[in-house]
Amino acid sequence: MAKSLLKISKVLLLTVCLSSAPAMMMAETDEIQDSQIEMEQNQISITVSGSTVRVKNADGQVMEVYSITGEKVYTQRIESASKTFELNHLQRGYYIVKIGKFTRKIYLH
Repeated sequence: MAKSLLKISKVLLLTVCLSSAPAMMMAETDEIQDSQIEMEQNQISITVSGSTVRVKNADGQVMEVYSITGEKVYTQRIESASKTFELNHLQRGYYIVKIGKFTRKIYLH
């Protein structure tokens, strides 16, 4: 009786370990992906002054600007490590800037 209880305990323990392994592996994968995105986001820098937007560390990427309703209002390829854009043709208000996986809300004065 004791041997069969021990066998059942081992089987249950093995089953629990195996069933939780994929979830643990997925959690580790998600953490790696989050840290990669975080590293990418930390590298790109956007500063806004009035209607002037300055982007750093996004060389070779495309900047897209969207209104808060989701309409794309501006697109520009970034050709240098530090690039300044004048967006004075856009109305004052909030916009979404997307560069690769990096996204940020900005306010133009």
